[in-house]
Amino acid sequence: MFSFTKRPEQTIDLAGHIYHVNLAFNRVIKAFGVLDDETLSDVDKINQCFNLFSVDLQTNDLATKGSIVSNLFTYINETPYGNFEDGDVSDTENEPIQNIADYDFEQDAAAIYASFMSDYHIDLNNEIDRMHWDTFKALFDNLGEKTPINRIRQIRNDDLSNYKDNAQQAGLIAEAQMYYKLDKNKADDTFSGNASNIFDGLFANSD
Repeated sequence: MFSFTKRPEQTIDLAGHIYHVNLAFNRVIKAFGVLDDETLSDVDKINQCFNLFSVDLQTNDLATKGSIVSNLFTYINETPYGNFEDGDVSDTENEPIQNIADYDFEQDAAAIYASFMSDYHIDLNNEIDRMHWDTFKALFDNLGEKTPINRIRQIRNDDLSNYKDNAQQAGLIAEAQMYYKLDKNKADDTFSGNASNIFDGLFANSD
């Protein structure tokens, strides 16, 4: 999470030793894809995420890798708003609050790229392995309403019932929603639940 009082995380403390990690935005996005890949085993997911993030730490111990990757995802998933602790529930249905993702970093990559160019004049191709996830997410979360990615998100979230008196406009919105429909909707956009299940399962099997 972006902060003015501390630098973006670039190291991890393991048994008193400080090791460097790479949390560039492109690596984090790729790690999200790894966690969501149903063709990979949990062990493969841990190994691939560890290799994406680790710079100078070499270990073959799966539990150590799992602990490191789990801690890094906990850091990655921190947000300045809307962090709910275990036991927090919605006011209306007494159920945990969940957010349905209205974007996908891979599927919407072109729109996100164009949005960074239009709002910040930043060419994300030049920031590969350079821009930290914290910086990327802070900029992404504050893109203007008229940027390509946020126009697409607005279309996805538009309520067709608002156009019940205008069938032509409703048809156009419905067509646009179909065009921009995500390949699959995720329960949330942090992958924290998926990651937690992977690491919990690993440690349970290692006892």
